[in-house]
Amino acid sequence: MSSFISDQDFTTPAHIRLEPVEPERPAGRGARNLPLTIVFLAAVWLVVSAVPFGYIGAGRYDAFWSDAVTGIALAVATIIRLLNPRAAGFTPIIGGLAGWLLVAPLVLQYGWSASTANDVAVGVLILTCAALGPDEKP
Repeated sequence: MSSFISDQDFTTPAHIRLEPVEPERPAGRGARNLPLTIVFLAAVWLVVSAVPFGYIGAGRYDAFWSDAVTGIALAVATIIRLLNPRAAGFTPIIGGLAGWLLVAPLVLQYGWSASTANDVAVGVLILTCAALGPDEKP
């Protein structure tokens, strides 16, 4: 007999009841999402990296805003993709943002500096992870 309020069996003592069986999680899901997790961490790094590289102290507001906006957009796209694996169209967005990181030093004329090396390294990492990431299922 079960209660209409809690839908639990209240006639059988608790020590006799069977423990509920948890559903099995799909194998390898964490490994499949590893490239997207790396992209998310790289996006967070882009936003945070303005402090150690001193973009604002050097008067490079264009580099600061480029990396901040790109990092936030990458983080949002990656979170949506991680939370909804069936969401389609995010790999080209992530790839396009990584491509911007690769050409931003040329377009914004950073010159050869720590910010250029940071953008190129993070851009290559994100492009690699986007290529190795899980396939999109429309």
